[in-house]
Amino acid sequence: MSNETNPSRKDTPAGASPASAPCPSCSRSPHRARRAPGHLAAPRRPALAAVLALALGGAACSGIDAGVEYPGDLPEPDRYLLTPENGADPSLTLGEFKIGPETCGGIDTHPVTQRLSPDDLTRFLEAQGAGNIAPKLARSNLYWFDFPARDGSFVRLRLAVLEDARRATQDLHDALLQHGPGWWGVRRSNLAVLAPKASLREAVAFAIKYKLVCWGMFTYAGNDDAYVVPGPYAEL
Repeated sequence: MSNETNPSRKDTPAGASPASAPCPSCSRSPHRARRAPGHLAAPRRPALAAVLALALGGAACSGIDAGVEYPGDLPEPDRYLLTPENGADPSLTLGEFKIGPETCGGIDTHPVTQRLSPDDLTRFLEAQGAGNIAPKLARSNLYWFDFPARDGSFVRLRLAVLEDARRATQDLHDALLQHGPGWWGVRRSNLAVLAPKASLREAVAFAIKYKLVCWGMFTYAGNDDAYVVPGPYAEL
């Protein structure tokens, strides 16, 4: 997925320079795995200052501010969430919740394996009553979907068409790490959708409002990696 992100707000030209730089990319697998603690050799003195500088820089690292205001009429997500063990009242913290099945009542959430086009998302949004949110071609494999926000502005989601599900998974994972904490997205088969920075609560609420959590697998960029939140739609 390209780094030419263009989520826009009212009176702001598409492609405006971001307010801050993204966190450095990391090379972890797109499938989140916790590593067991290990023992590291103490750094040599000449390298110690560099290690401390990197640690301080990482602590202050934040995702690119896309200058986007999400809609003010988003639903409260709590009633749609469960603990990983299917309990009630989960903490809205990465790793502590999943999307409950009632969120997608009446929606077919069987996994899709065939190659899809952007029209798949367009048809899905229309079926959910979201109106005609038609894709805008950015280049050969990249499309923009503009969702209405506040005062005539919009939230721009970026859809990339990849060759297969594996490449789409890697593409979304890499894009989230490049843009930094707070960026999120969904993936369905060979389609990878990237959304601008939001709090976890705001991102989940937006994805629930438009049923994106029923269309694809929801992924959110944390401080150290990108996390897939379990939900009704899942692919192996």
